[in-house]
Amino acid sequence: MHVGNVWAAHVADGNDLLAAALQDLGTTPLGLREIEALTLVGTHSDCSSEWLRERVGLSQSGTVRLVDRLVSLDLLRRKRSQGREVALTVTPQARRILRRWSSSRDEAMTTALAPLSVAERKTLTDLLAKALLGNERVRSVADRTCRTCDWAACEPSCPVDGSVTEEE
Repeated sequence: MHVGNVWAAHVADGNDLLAAALQDLGTTPLGLREIEALTLVGTHSDCSSEWLRERVGLSQSGTVRLVDRLVSLDLLRRKRSQGREVALTVTPQARRILRRWSSSRDEAMTTALAPLSVAERKTLTDLLAKALLGNERVRSVADRTCRTCDWAACEPSCPVDGSVTEEE
């Protein structure tokens, strides 16, 4: 058994399960990129498009198109901030979608880990947390790592937060 193959297969399976979980939301079809953007803005209200761009890994124009789409779906709102800055916030509808997403995502991961006992799941979680904590990151990369997470669920000891070495 090759660790790279096993890990890559598990990640691919997890991605497939997350994509299926998106279909269970029963809303306007959203892709993972849209959910990532809503998650990030939902946890960092009043962030800028530039802040979001650094975390979703799109070009400036790609981020503008993503934000435009989410605004047109009434999931994001823009509001003037300082000078030319425009702050982003999620709408109540987006908050409802994010709650359903969190539940669907957790169900998908439960399905992926169903063959494991409760003790094995805890051990796996502890080992994954250790691996996440051991990889140093700057803040924007840490935020990108958690772009589909339920941020409040990890408080106060998120392993990715603990891996941040530089706040930028």
